[in-house]
Amino acid sequence: MSWECVSYWIEHHPGLASWVQAVGSIVAILAAIWIANRDSRFRRNADIEARRGALVRAIKAVEDAKSRVVSGLEGVTKLGASRNLVDAIKADLSKSEVHLKEAMSIQGVDSEIYIQLYEARTAVEAASQILYLVSAEKQEGNLILDRLATALDSLKKMKALKA
Repeated sequence: MSWECVSYWIEHHPGLASWVQAVGSIVAILAAIWIANRDSRFRRNADIEARRGALVRAIKAVEDAKSRVVSGLEGVTKLGASRNLVDAIKADLSKSEVHLKEAMSIQGVDSEIYIQLYEARTAVEAASQILYLVSAEKQEGNLILDRLATALDSLKKMKALKA
């Protein structure tokens, strides 16, 4: 079969161009739908992975903050609230505050994670403020530790539910 036969056949079927256009349009629409669905799935999977990573980092940051607060409160309780010790503990707690602030700004942090990180950060700030009072007010230190434990437990539950 030669190209002349094909050309002759095309020329003698005037509706062929509209059929080719219709089929091409349908194929283009289906391709656009497929590409959009693929991109949507990719974006959704990327968001899920970012949230998982954010949860892991948030848990580590809160665990670190909790251990620093516990160490600081125990140190002040056992050794007394000397100026040098309190200054050293405050410097250590300020590192935890920085880590928590950084964890709040990473990709994948949603409002649930943010709330728990914020609660942990304010608990660390409160711990830093009450260091001189710990030897007299042990109950205040326990309240701060409870806030940190609650934030940590909430983050771990989120991780278990979403994993």
